[in-house]
Amino acid sequence: MSSWGRMTGGSSPRQRRWAALAAVFLGASLLWGCQSADPARDEYRLAGIEQMDQGDYEGAIASFEEAIAHSDGRVGEFEIDVLKYRGEAEYKAEDYPAAVHTYGVLLQVDGEDPDYYYLRSMAYSAQDMTAEAEADVQAASELEQSRGQLSPVMEEAMAALGGAWMKAGDQEKAEAAFDRVLTAGTATAQTYSLLGLACLDGDQAELAEGYFEQGMALTQPGSEEYGSLLWNRAAALEYSGDFSGARELLEEYVSSYGADPEVEREIRFLETR
Repeated sequence: MSSWGRMTGGSSPRQRRWAALAAVFLGASLLWGCQSADPARDEYRLAGIEQMDQGDYEGAIASFEEAIAHSDGRVGEFEIDVLKYRGEAEYKAEDYPAAVHTYGVLLQVDGEDPDYYYLRSMAYSAQDMTAEAEADVQAASELEQSRGQLSPVMEEAMAALGGAWMKAGDQEKAEAAFDRVLTAGTATAQTYSLLGLACLDGDQAELAEGYFEQGMALTQPGSEEYGSLLWNRAAALEYSGDFSGARELLEEYVSSYGADPEVEREIRFLETR
C-alpha cells in the first residue's frame, strides 16, 4: 500500500534539565524581585516562536529553555507563556513524555485549567496511555462544568483519546469519546476531520471515510478545507481496499486543485490495483 501524507523508560538529558528548571520554578515562586530579568530572555522567546513557525520544533524547545534560563528567578506571566509554547513545541516534536511533564508543571504553577488537562491528555493518548488520558479528560470536564464553558482544546483531546481507545481495541469507549465531541453542539468540518484522522490512526478506515464525507458536506467545494477532507477521504478509501473509489476522488481533487507529483504518484499506484 502506498504512503499517504495527511493534511494535519528512563529520562533523557533534556527531561532532566527541564526537571531542574521546574524545581527552580516551584521553589522560586515566592521570590519577588530578587534579581532582574535578562533582556536576552525576550530574544530567546521570539526566536523560539519563529522556529516553531518554521517547523523547527527541536530548535524552538532549545530557545525556550534559554528564555527560562535567562529569566528573573520567579514565576510570572513571562515564564507561564514560555512554558505554554514549550509544551506545544514538545508535542509537535513528538516528545510526548516531555510534553506531559511541561503541562504538569503548568498545572502546578498556574493552577488547574481545562486546557492544561486536555493538552496533557493528548500527550498521554499519543503514547497509548489511555487510563492517564481518560483521567485528565475527566478532570478537565469537571472544571468545564464548574465554569460553564467548554475548552477550545476539548474536541482535539477527545478525538485523540478516541483514536487511542481504537488502537487498544475498545470500540465502545472510542465511540463514547467521539460522541462527547458530536453532542457538544459545536461540530464543524474541522471536527469531522479530527475524528476521521483519529479513526485512520486507529485502523478504522471505513469509519474514517464516513467522517471525512460528513465534513465535506459542511464546507465549500474548492476551499482549502474541502481539499484536505477530499484528500483524506481518498486515503481512507484506499486503506479500506476501495481503490477505484479512491482514484475517483483523487481525480476530482486534481480537477479542482491541480496535479502535483504526490497526487500523480498516488493515481498511478491506484491504476495498478
